[in-house]
Amino acid sequence: MNSEMPGDFVVAVALQGRVPCKVIGKVTKGDMIVASDVPGVGVASDNPKLGSVIGKALEDYDSTEVGTIEVVVGRL
Repeated sequence: MNSEMPGDFVVAVALQGRVPCKVIGKVTKGDMIVASDVPGVGVASDNPKLGSVIGKALEDYDSTEVGTIEVVVGRL
C-alpha cells in the first residue's frame, strides 16, 4: 500500500486478521485490547468503549514491560 514511501515513513497497517500487537500489563486470552497511556501499546480492557477496540487477545501476557502478543483484528 505504501511501499514507495521513502525511509521511515513505511508503516505496516492491519485491517483484518491475526497480527502482532505491543501490549503491557496483564492480558488474558480473549481480552479486548485498547490503546494504553503508552503511545503505540495496547492494554486489556474489561469494558471497552465502542470504537476503541484494537483487537482481541489470542494469548496471555503478564508483565510491566512492553511485549508482543498475537491479536485478531477486524472480526471480533
